[in-house]
Amino acid sequence: MVNIFDGLTPEELGIKQVAAEVAEARSKLADQVRDELHKAGLPACRRAADDSSPGVKIEVDFAEDGPAAWLNWECDPSVHAAFDPSRPDGGPAFRYFVQAAGHMQTAVLAILRDAGFTVEQDDLDPLVLLILSDSSA
Repeated sequence: MVNIFDGLTPEELGIKQVAAEVAEARSKLADQVRDELHKAGLPACRRAADDSSPGVKIEVDFAEDGPAAWLNWECDPSVHAAFDPSRPDGGPAFRYFVQAAGHMQTAVLAILRDAGFTVEQDDLDPLVLLILSDSSA
């Protein structure tokens, strides 16, 4: 599949980027989220292209109108590999992933809110959480 956006900068796509100090603050917030989840005993890291380990993946959003960061729970890669495209529901492994990710999202949401972060579920992707702010900052 060809991605028509390959090679285009955010500015060329009409996406305004935040100022450097805002980007730094958002990165710091993402690290605080990661650290808080570690304290609770959950595997969490900033998203890296070559990391397929299960756990919470956190990504900073540098778009001016975006949240500070977003995150989602990723199950073991074997779950994704078992997706059955011939079935409308993806098959049992995919249903398991959706259920497990939903349970983990509920736990992560509660942990982060209890720690003082402002977190919302993404309207566009039900398995993504948006990190808006940290009340202790």
